[in-house]
Amino acid sequence: MSLDEFISELWGCAREVPMGEHPWFQGILQHRWTREQIILGEVQHYLRVRTNPIFFGYIAVNAVASKDYGLMGTVLENFMEELSGPRTHVDIMLQFLEEGGISREEADRAEPAPGTAAAIEMIIGCCQRRSALEGVAMLSFVESQLGGAGKVSEKVFRELTGHYGFSPRAAETYRLHAEQDAGHGERQIDAIRRFATDAETQEKVRRAVKLGLTAFCLEWDGHVQAMTGKREFWSGVGPLSLRQPKVRLPE
Repeated sequence: MSLDEFISELWGCAREVPMGEHPWFQGILQHRWTREQIILGEVQHYLRVRTNPIFFGYIAVNAVASKDYGLMGTVLENFMEELSGPRTHVDIMLQFLEEGGISREEADRAEPAPGTAAAIEMIIGCCQRRSALEGVAMLSFVESQLGGAGKVSEKVFRELTGHYGFSPRAAETYRLHAEQDAGHGERQIDAIRRFATDAETQEKVRRAVKLGLTAFCLEWDGHVQAMTGKREFWSGVGPLSLRQPKVRLPE
């Protein structure tokens, strides 16, 4: 399969579960959630985001261990954006919780919703046990959907600070997603183009991309579960694309 065909196929998988149409984001954009519900959802967001150093660390270690020198630049650039500087992404997440009167200690004691717990295990497991390229691929199409002008994170930031009246400091995580995730996604998809050049690697990347799309949908499911107390999961907007064997029953 040519690289253009392969990337087009991966975007087709992403269109089955467009992040902006998930009930978590649609509830904010359509003003269905209350301020209190949003804070509860953001507690779940914090519980997942505090694991960023773990899975980014695994990606970086795997890149070094496998001597994936061409990939290291992409990995380290994303790693530094997420985890360096005076405030990490976790610190910025806490700003949202503080506006809701929730301390870090209280947030750390919160129980992950089913979707949140599943997302954490899937993301960490992928980055720990698979190649650095697969770890990068897992994040790529999710971040490409969330970041950039006019995309999901920018719209959510506007509604949180406008309709809902949260301060720009509280909602800063979505401003950062809007600014940074587009670049993250572009760099990661470019890495797929450069390194997923044979059928075996493409199959590994394909599975990692699908895992990432599922994991992050489960994360947003966890937000809604925490708000509503219901064990519900979003089914996406298109049929599930699965590469399955052909069944041959005896006559």
